[in-house]
Amino acid sequence: MADADIKTLSGKILYASYQESETLPGYVRYALTGLAQTGFPVVYLTNERDLDADSHAFLDSHHIELFFTVNSGYDFGMWRRYLEYVAKFRKESWGRLVLINDSIVYYQNRFHSIFSRAEASDADAVSLTQNEEFRHHLQSFFLYLKPRAIQALLEHFERNPETETFYDTVRVMEVGFSGLMQDKGLKLEALYSTSAPVLFSYLELIRAKAGFVKRKLLEKRFTNEEVFHFWKNGAEAAYKTDYAKFIAKEGAPDKDFRQDWLVTDKKSALHGVMYFFRMLYLHFRWNIHIIKQKVLPSSP
Repeated sequence: MADADIKTLSGKILYASYQESETLPGYVRYALTGLAQTGFPVVYLTNERDLDADSHAFLDSHHIELFFTVNSGYDFGMWRRYLEYVAKFRKESWGRLVLINDSIVYYQNRFHSIFSRAEASDADAVSLTQNEEFRHHLQSFFLYLKPRAIQALLEHFERNPETETFYDTVRVMEVGFSGLMQDKGLKLEALYSTSAPVLFSYLELIRAKAGFVKRKLLEKRFTNEEVFHFWKNGAEAAYKTDYAKFIAKEGAPDKDFRQDWLVTDKKSALHGVMYFFRMLYLHFRWNIHIIKQKVLPSSP
């Protein structure tokens, strides 16, 4: 579908973002700018806090609606509350609903192309990637929903109360939403496939010039058990990679995307020392685990 055809559709983009700063980060602005260029109205959903004048000016200049909400229920909580607000006050409806969150950094502005690919697909719901953990599901950092999928989302919200923990949100809201759509016979499609589970495959996606990367990989913001998950699956290299440097070398970032926007969580020198010793500790724990696995007899 051509770009002009996309702009004739009735759609809405909901970009959910938790931030602590009063100013919008560069990577958020870059994504919002690209999304606004699709022709779909964009809403920036974010936690309640003061925003500086420059951020307000940026949103106004791109005709982006600002929706403050309480910090609860993660991205699905933000989306839920906006849709409840719309249903109560505006009575709007859309032919397309695009759900996005800021857990991904987009260093290429490919939203026109992505939306066109989603429209060319006969799928009811389209994401960038998919996962098999718990059960097959589309990853919710990007969901392009057509009418039947929009109705399924509203039903999903009606069926399930707001979740409070991250893993409950993943299991109930993200995985559960794909499950509901599949149970209803809806077709799901991911635009990018990888040779290994996607969390371990961002080097592959970067080489393929997909144009996006998971923030947690940039920040190395994983729990101990999540780090062990990499190692257990033979994906230690995927964890250790300096993704900012790799993107600069292999990812073909847009010329107007600044390299420092990939540093989404500024770290102090002390943090670097603490990270070094944390890795030593985790390697020690992991080696003890491996030794126990070899020495102790397996359970029948």
